[in-house]
Amino acid sequence: MKKFDKQKAFGQHFLHDQKVIQEIVTHTLTAVQNHPGSSLLEIGPGKGAITRPLLEKLPLDVSFYVAERDRELIEYWKPESRITKLLEGDFLDQTEAELRSLGPLVVVSNLPYSAGTAIVVQLSEMSDQISEMVLMFQAEVAKRLYSKSSTPDRGSLSLYIQNEWEVERLLVVKPDAFKPPPKVMSEVVRLRRRPEPMILLDTEDKRTAWNDLLRNAFKHRRKMIKGNFAGTRWQGAFEKSGVSPTLRAESLEWNDWIQIWKQNF
Repeated sequence: MKKFDKQKAFGQHFLHDQKVIQEIVTHTLTAVQNHPGSSLLEIGPGKGAITRPLLEKLPLDVSFYVAERDRELIEYWKPESRITKLLEGDFLDQTEAELRSLGPLVVVSNLPYSAGTAIVVQLSEMSDQISEMVLMFQAEVAKRLYSKSSTPDRGSLSLYIQNEWEVERLLVVKPDAFKPPPKVMSEVVRLRRRPEPMILLDTEDKRTAWNDLLRNAFKHRRKMIKGNFAGTRWQGAFEKSGVSPTLRAESLEWNDWIQIWKQNF
């Protein structure tokens, strides 16, 4: 999804609150248990706040993959024999072949604020490989992931993710849970792959078109949606859909999006 570009500056805050850590570990281990045959991938283990407790309890027959970009931390984790494979470098730069080779996955991560959106978009596009994710984000980003229609945080990211994933907030994390403490709140969310997507994107052309539909729909948030679609490839589809032209994009329900989409495909 090209709208959300890669971001190279990975600012990191290290989690130290034991209650938060244990909740993340518990949810992650439950996800692994619920998806037999899946391996576990942790993105950005840092100094091991989540990693160490996971290693203590993760069944020995479950492969454990770690992705880390910091050179010093890569060297720190290399001697850990319980790690099946260490993916070195930015997660966003891992090749599709490399990621595919890991097989079915459950994912956990305290995502860096600067790249959280780009990483979750890439992960979301691996819905045929990933069954469940337990991820921590800056609260502002997390709210966009699970926001419902007719709420201020509803946007193109909400719909892009929710099309293939059920998103649930698990807990709110205060700044003092980290060292150094960030200036904003964080939230942990769970993403579970839907049995069937709301809109099937079974080709790259369809995924590109869905991205284009959302980009145009939310181009000017204060405008009625008919104005945002005017002069675009979606104008005719929208006019045939039966969706009210006076609504704003964030007010549309899933059935509205499906009706617009059906007029074009």
